[in-house]
Amino acid sequence: MKKITLTLTFIFLFCGIDHGYAFGEKDPIKKLLVDYINKMNALTQGTQKEDVLNLFDDKYSGNTVYVNLSGALVRKNYEKEDIASQLDDIINDDNYRFKLTVEKIVFQSQKERAGTISAVINFESYIEKKIAEKGTMLMDVVGIRVNGGWKIVQNNMVRVSEAKDIGECICYVYEKGTTKFVTEVYFPSGLEYSQALGAFQVTTKNNKRIIKSDNKEFYWNKDTGKLTLKGGQIGKANNPRKAVEFVLKDLYKESCVNIVFN
Repeated sequence: MKKITLTLTFIFLFCGIDHGYAFGEKDPIKKLLVDYINKMNALTQGTQKEDVLNLFDDKYSGNTVYVNLSGALVRKNYEKEDIASQLDDIINDDNYRFKLTVEKIVFQSQKERAGTISAVINFESYIEKKIAEKGTMLMDVVGIRVNGGWKIVQNNMVRVSEAKDIGECICYVYEKGTTKFVTEVYFPSGLEYSQALGAFQVTTKNNKRIIKSDNKEFYWNKDTGKLTLKGGQIGKANNPRKAVEFVLKDLYKESCVNIVFN
């Protein structure tokens, strides 16, 4: 999921574009984008992955600068094989949805053998109907003429995240021996990241090993290592630190697609 929410944006670049824009034969760079839109929109309804990949030149390269909610920068370079991997993620993820709207096209240049278009795009993505990310991006796309047709050869993107309800979280775990743990979790919450402190204790109750967290008690089987809450298994651990990590993943499952533990 992380790959989707961080590097997938170009895959859906113009899915939300207004078809009122003119895409004539004299504007092959725009026609290339229309073909891309149609194939992406039908990706799970008859269009195959290869139909989309054929729109990209074999020498395609792209780069992304992502500014997250905290203001930190994430940079990534990628090639055509990365697009293929991202398409697989889309096809295989039934819980991911997206909505993109072109705010404005700020630049366009069409030459005989190459074309360039730049656009400001507002985007929203959803995981299980919750906002995974909302923000704005500036895209610069280059297409070239190849064997009488047109291919996407270059993409440069600056993406700024403005809101999140669900996404990647960061957790700091402080251990006091093997029975007491204090945690500090940072999770997306609308326009910023929120912080939550927690305390966990590994103890015994009614001859059963449990992990206590506020008003919740997780049963940690001494023989099998299975962790359960109200009869439902949430993980399996062979040491207290790992057990607490599974507990945290369960407690923050509504806000965290993934938790990075430090």
